[in-house]
Amino acid sequence: MINRLVGVSDFVLFLIAAALLADPPVPVLASGLLLSQIVVIALAEVLVYIAVLERIGGYRVERYADPVAAFFFLIAGLAPALVLSLVLLWTFLPSALWQAQWLLAWHVLLLGILMLGRLLQRWLIGLATRWSLLRRRVVVVGTGPTAEAVVRSLGEDPVGYDIRAIYRLDNEPRAESVAGIPVMGNLDALGGYATAHTIDVVVLALPLPRLSEAIRLVESVSWIAADVVIPFERPETSPSFAAIMPLGRLRSLQVLSRPFKGTQGLLKVMEDYVVASIGLLVLSPLMLVAALAIRLEGPGPVLFRQMRPGFGRRPFFIYKFRTMKVNPDDDATVGTTGPADPRVTRVGSVLRRLSIDELPQLLNVLKGEMSIVGPRPYVANMLVENERFSDLVNQYAERHRIKPGLTGYAQAHGMRSYALRSPENARRSIEMDLHYMTHWSLWLDVKIMVRTLLVGLAGRNVF
Repeated sequence: MINRLVGVSDFVLFLIAAALLADPPVPVLASGLLLSQIVVIALAEVLVYIAVLERIGGYRVERYADPVAAFFFLIAGLAPALVLSLVLLWTFLPSALWQAQWLLAWHVLLLGILMLGRLLQRWLIGLATRWSLLRRRVVVVGTGPTAEAVVRSLGEDPVGYDIRAIYRLDNEPRAESVAGIPVMGNLDALGGYATAHTIDVVVLALPLPRLSEAIRLVESVSWIAADVVIPFERPETSPSFAAIMPLGRLRSLQVLSRPFKGTQGLLKVMEDYVVASIGLLVLSPLMLVAALAIRLEGPGPVLFRQMRPGFGRRPFFIYKFRTMKVNPDDDATVGTTGPADPRVTRVGSVLRRLSIDELPQLLNVLKGEMSIVGPRPYVANMLVENERFSDLVNQYAERHRIKPGLTGYAQAHGMRSYALRSPENARRSIEMDLHYMTHWSLWLDVKIMVRTLLVGLAGRNVF
């Protein structure tokens, strides 16, 4: 994410330099070009500049730490951009090259502006480092020689990594510590820690004789919203056919990637807060009418609260308009209420049919507990044909790697809760949730929201 932000700042600095060329503060920058021509040149140059720096590794945190290296990377990016300007001017505006001192002066100015930007970025990164904002929180699973090598390798880069805990593998000899870091327990203890804390990387430090356990171990931690990696024992191992993640001087095979990292996460959060805020503003009259109807129909609270497992299995209270008669003994085991359910009130039947009962979850979105789009948060003990939903599908736990949603890919395609009465539909809904996680884009969220409004709100499986 830092590298993308630096790229965006470079783009903005190019535009600032273009503005100075359009309204030159000194005569040497007077080019005689029209504003539209200056914009075309600036945009063409910045695209080439960013592409070159991406190609040669200029957008990496370690490049910003060394001012001399940063300076030469800027020159390496600006040189082909300058050549492009010369080609464009020679082709379309040869008269502008008769007095080309403005072009040289502008690139000197541009180099100075970009260098000042690098120095500011270096200072901000240093500040963030001192506040531990850039350190990746790591948990190591394993206590053998591989784990010790990982701990020592990460210890050589204290700025980039923070080893939060170490846990032992099943049937592994009990150890008190690894390279000075205490062992906190087994995989069961890791589950409790991951529910309460944020983890960025889970390192499965498997020794060679136990690599056959990798699939089982990956499945056991697949619900944790973190990058999951298996380190190679030799630092020089780096196959080109796999996703490789550095762990200090070691290399590791990345088997799971943390969802919504960097820019994707920022876009997702912005989408949630913007849509939820607008939704509450626009739908507040409808929600007020629904609340009054529930209150007038009979006794009981307007809102229904229920504990659900959310992001990282962390429990939260989901909000809904109450649509059923109050029953303190109902444990929500059935989970799929139908149109003929005697517990549903008359007002509740209408609210469920139009999905109005779900609107209070906009508050859950604003609280950061849910997203507008994501896997639906089902009841923990929900049954599908007398079998727990979470036990029916092996990959069910992976849904907890992202925030639950007010609507989702499965729901927009007809897999509402009433459709989950059969194991086949239940499995299909999980497949859709996982498809959404691996193919996410802002455009996909927009399509799901539109489809929910047009099809999902009153579909045949809505209740």
